[in-house]
Amino acid sequence: MSRGVVGIGGGIGASRFWRALLRVLDPAELTIVVNTGDDLWLHGLRICPDLDTTLYALSGRQDVERGWGLADESFRCMAALRRLGRDVWFHLGDLDLATHLLRTGLLREGARLSEVTERLAAAMGVEAGVVPMTDDEVTTLVETTDGATLHYEEFLVRHQATPEVARVVHSGADRARPAPGVVTAITEADLVLLAPSNPVASIGPVLAVPGIREALLATDAPVVAVSPIVSRVPITDPGERLRATSRAALLASLGLPPTATAVAAYYGRLCRRFVLDAADSMEGDAVRALGPGVDVVPTLLAGRPPDDVLARTVLAALVAGRA
Repeated sequence: MSRGVVGIGGGIGASRFWRALLRVLDPAELTIVVNTGDDLWLHGLRICPDLDTTLYALSGRQDVERGWGLADESFRCMAALRRLGRDVWFHLGDLDLATHLLRTGLLREGARLSEVTERLAAAMGVEAGVVPMTDDEVTTLVETTDGATLHYEEFLVRHQATPEVARVVHSGADRARPAPGVVTAITEADLVLLAPSNPVASIGPVLAVPGIREALLATDAPVVAVSPIVSRVPITDPGERLRATSRAALLASLGLPPTATAVAAYYGRLCRRFVLDAADSMEGDAVRALGPGVDVVPTLLAGRPPDDVLARTVLAALVAGRA
């Protein structure tokens, strides 16, 4: 699995970043380690939201307006389930169901999640490496201040990130093992990128798997993080606003504000460089005080073609490392 660049993350922000990156990077040089803390069993199927978002984005099949699911999708099956009395709160498209059916069948036959993901990637024509953080089941749970425990997708989708969060738990992470090749890929990489993903919900579960954080601290490769938070640009899209609300709620449970500086503090010693959006350039000194160098560039990729400036900025660390 060893390739020049290893990316870590999950979800919509990460998928936009990978697409931008592959405008200037050979897919054969990229391995993406994807969060599986969002995975859940639903309607008898194993659903892997971040893996599927990554695969759909890299195969050119993603609905880029929503940021999730497939283009030209329909939801007749969910409507039929609702008419049959099923509580449908997490929408799976009719085409999307084929992915979940195949995955679930292969898992029940004894295949590992990493093997299934490799098969799906090949079938979709994805040239970059895509691998789950672990083959073991890890579940991100949100404990609320009123005593409820919610799967992260329930918190985000069903409850629209409104409950006050007391604690976030990555259940099963302490017993999980990195998927085959993940640790080697990180330690042998020329560059490691932490995508602009929810730091607690999408990066946190990956770091919680024993061996992965240690590999990031041990690698000679520069580790570069792109901030998922741009505080000084108004959010108008409802989906982006929901994801921002979730980030803020989870960071608040750790006593951190919803700022790029707080994300840099959350990552701690992992990062050699941290990429800030130009709108938040005034946070540069605060981030530098935490240790990493700072690059300030436009980072927002939603709603417009990917900007090569961001991709070339992060790849500059790769060029410097190979010089």
